[in-house]
Amino acid sequence: MHYGKISAGRRKGLGKCAVSLTLCAALFAGTTAGAVNTTTGTASSCTCGCAACSGASISDIAESSLPFVVSITNISVQEAQQYFDRFDRYGHNQNELEETTSVGSGIIFEQTDDVLYIVTNYHVVEDATTLSVGFVDDEVYEAELCGTDEDNDLAVLKVSLDDLSADTRAAISVAVFGDSDSLRVGEQVVAIGNALGYGQSVTTGIVSALNRSISTGTDAQGNTVQSTYIQTDAAINPGNSGGALLNMDGEVIGINTAKLASTEVEGMGYAIPISDVTDIIDELKTQTTTQQKTTGQQDSTPMYYFFRF
Repeated sequence: MHYGKISAGRRKGLGKCAVSLTLCAALFAGTTAGAVNTTTGTASSCTCGCAACSGASISDIAESSLPFVVSITNISVQEAQQYFDRFDRYGHNQNELEETTSVGSGIIFEQTDDVLYIVTNYHVVEDATTLSVGFVDDEVYEAELCGTDEDNDLAVLKVSLDDLSADTRAAISVAVFGDSDSLRVGEQVVAIGNALGYGQSVTTGIVSALNRSISTGTDAQGNTVQSTYIQTDAAINPGNSGGALLNMDGEVIGINTAKLASTEVEGMGYAIPISDVTDIIDELKTQTTTQQKTTGQQDSTPMYYFFRF
C-alpha cells in the first residue's frame, strides 16, 4: 500500500525531520482515485428540516452529507526501477512502466441537466490515465477531468448524468458551500471521506486554528510554497483527500487535503477553506484537461510524491 506524503518545508525528502505533511490520498499498486465536488448555496433557503437548516446531530449530518461525498479512483502509469535481471548494454538498471492505483474523495458541488461536477484535490487526480467515481449507492462510473490548479491543489471532474442509473441519480445530492470566513476556533466540524480506500467514513473534531500557513515544498525556481489551511483535530487519513469538512449546519466549509504525520504528532489535519476557492472551482469546471495516456518523464521537482509502506 502506498500513501502520498510531502515533507513539511522540504521537497525532495524527509531527511532527519520526523514530521511530514501527508497529502491524504491513498496509493495502491494498480489504480488511483480522486475526490468529489459540492455545490454552492445557503442554508437560509432550505426549509426541509435537513441538517443544513435545523442544527443537527453528527448522525444527521452524516446521513444528509454522504450522498454528495464520493470516492475517486485514479489509475496511472508510472516509471518503476527494476533491480534484478534487467540491464541495458551499459550495465544500468532498466526502468519499466507500472500501473498504479490511488484513491481519494470528492464533493458533488453542482448538477446541470447533463452532468455532475465534482471537486477534489489536484494530487488525487495527478497523472491519471483513467478516473472513476464511486457514489453513495456503491455504483462506480467513469469521470472526465475538467480543469486543474496545482498551486491551490484543486481539480474538477464531471460525470455524465446519462451514464448514471435511475437508482444512482435518486441516491445522490449536491453539497451546499458554507462560509469558511465565519468559522471560529473551537467550532465543531465533521470530516467525511474515503479513508484508506475502505469506503466513506465519518470523523469529528473542532477547528483547532484558522489561517494556518504551512510550507508544502518548493516550486520549480526553488522558492518556498506556502498554503493557508483550516487546522482541525478531526481524523484526516490517506484517502480523505478531496473530501468534505462540514460545519454543524451540514455545509462544506473546507476540502480535506493533508495532515502532519509523525510519532510525536496527533490530531493535526488540514483543509482548504472553501470561501478562498469557490471562484477557482467555478472557473475549473469550464476547462478541459486531457488525461495523459502514457507516463513519460517525471517532473524533476514534483510537489507531491509517494512513499511505500
